Order: sequence, then C-alpha cells, then structure tokens
Amino acid sequence: MTEAVNRPAGMPDPVVAPVNEGMWRAAAAGRLDVQRCASCGAHRYPPTDGCYRCSSPEWEWSTVPGTGTVYSYIWVPDRTRATEPRPAVYNVAVVTLDGTEGDPVRILSNVVDAWTQDDLQVGQRVGLAPVTFDDGLALPCFRTLA
Repeated sequence: MTEAVNRPAGMPDPVVAPVNEGMWRAAAAGRLDVQRCASCGAHRYPPTDGCYRCSSPEWEWSTVPGTGTVYSYIWVPDRTRATEPRPAVYNVAVVTLDGTEGDPVRILSNVVDAWTQDDLQVGQRVGLAPVTFDDGLALPCFRTLA
C-alpha cells in the first residue's frame, strides 16, 4: 500500500526540458540535485541556462543533502477532494535548502505529510520525499523531520 501524500489533485505534469530533466531524474532516484555554476560554484533554483552571479552558461548538476527549512508556505483549497475524510487543502511551501553555495537556494514545493495548519510552521525542518509523476521522473517534494 502506498502512503497517502497531500498533493493537489489533477495537476499537470511539469514540462521536462534539457535544463531541468536532471533534477526530475535525480528525485526519482531519491536524490536532490540542483544546478551549480561550473565557473563560480553558485547553486541555483529554478534551473536556468545562465548563472545569476557571473553570467556563465556552464553548469552541472550538484547533489545537495535533501534537507532544508520551511521559509514560507500557504494553504490552498482543493475542491476536487472535498468529499475525502481529510481536510481538502494542500500546501505550497518555499524550502531553503541545506548545503548550497551562493545566495540561499529556495525551492517551491510541497510538504506531503502536512495535512492541517498545525502540521506546518516556518522554520520547520524537512527532508526530501520524491513524488513520482512519470516513469523515471519525480517531483522533489518534502516531508517533515522529527
């Protein structure tokens, strides 16, 4: 039996492109990979073709610890799940990632085991909890840490 995750119902899959495919594949393998500039070493998210710090077009995938801290979040009503026994809301969270260089790297994601407003707080520690969306691809979502 698969553990339930609090994700929005009916969301389209992300667009897979050469600039982001490595992130989706790493998440499917249980890793959190973010882009890192090959020239100055700055990590960045979302994936882009050039560095925000030095403008270099050279980059590589860098595996980071897969942990972080909730920077901000919001609860969104999910009317497609209104008849379910759990609350019909999901969260959109901004997580500041651990183990990055340069400006803080924050990823827009979801904390999949947070079901109510009491389950999620700013400053809370979270860890990677990938959610598969296609064969060999997954979203880098998060789960609360004790």
